[in-house]
Amino acid sequence: MPTKFEDVYGRAVFRFTDHTFLTTCIELKQEVLEKYLMSAIVDFQPACAVNLSDYDLEAKQFNVDLDNEIIEILGLGIAFYWLSAQVLNRQLLRNIIHNKDYTSYSPGNLLNEARGLRETLEQEYRGKINTYSFRHGSIDKLKV
Repeated sequence: MPTKFEDVYGRAVFRFTDHTFLTTCIELKQEVLEKYLMSAIVDFQPACAVNLSDYDLEAKQFNVDLDNEIIEILGLGIAFYWLSAQVLNRQLLRNIIHNKDYTSYSPGNLLNEARGLRETLEQEYRGKINTYSFRHGSIDKLKV
């Protein structure tokens, strides 16, 4: 049974806290998520036991049945690429006033926090790919 892209998007979106992105029109949001999904596929395909390049862009689905572990890794990949785009966003360089105590945060500190979060997410993402490859890999497929 095919796996719809929306199933993967659902795993990624719950990690987002950007309500402006989440309230964006559905077509634009799915277009952006699809681009991030394609990047996650490129990362994960070499280690994945399933052919992730077997998808239909018109039907917005994989032509194969993906298990929960694969969907989780692809969702994490989407979240990683989304956060990477946010770190590169120049709007993070402006000061933001925190409502609680009305103090201005340094744009440099804000950017450092975003980078740290990105690095943490990347470690989790790459770690899940590695763990998956250890569980599903085969020693006879290794090249010398």
